[in-house]
Amino acid sequence: MQPSDTVQPILLRVDKEEPAAHRDAVAAAAVAGVLAYAARTGDDAWADWVSGRFTKTVRRAGPKAFAKLCAEAPSGVVRIGKAEAAAFEPQRYEDMPRAVRSLQVSGTQLPDDQPAPPAGDVPVIILNRDLGMSTGKAAAQAAHALLAWYLEQETAHQQAWAARPGATVLEVPQGRFGHALSLPGAGPLIVDAGLTEIDPGTPTAFVVEPVA
Repeated sequence: MQPSDTVQPILLRVDKEEPAAHRDAVAAAAVAGVLAYAARTGDDAWADWVSGRFTKTVRRAGPKAFAKLCAEAPSGVVRIGKAEAAAFEPQRYEDMPRAVRSLQVSGTQLPDDQPAPPAGDVPVIILNRDLGMSTGKAAAQAAHALLAWYLEQETAHQQAWAARPGATVLEVPQGRFGHALSLPGAGPLIVDAGLTEIDPGTPTAFVVEPVA
């Protein structure tokens, strides 16, 4: 199996009546993606996937479908504010359950409401606001950034984060994006492959060290 053959599904619960805030949904998706990886049990599928581009697909599900599909997700259900997300192990598109494959990918856009306050010391995911990414696209980029950050941590730090997982999202204009990247401990920088929404080689996201 080639690393590029597999993709990690991340599901977002989207309630049209009571939508979550955009940044809460992005953070929840990112945390879920990393928790699924942290819960792995030596599966070769994870090793193949993480050695490549660790591609993700963020799909939206209504409340009933989300509850049914995510009941046994390895990430558990991550809740930040009104947002809920869950993530699964990497798999080929053709091997995904039909109910997951049928969920919508494009067009996921949640309101830019005030996000929930961060729960303690959590990584801050910095996104380039000027790119105008949809909630789904931003969630995938944030998930890339948080996983890249997690992989650089010592084992004890990884375990501590997984025991009390969390993240918060900050979207900043291009000028501040570049400045924040120069801060101590910032990175790794995520550069998009350009498959959807934005041009190839576009810097999209990175993590800065946890803040209170």
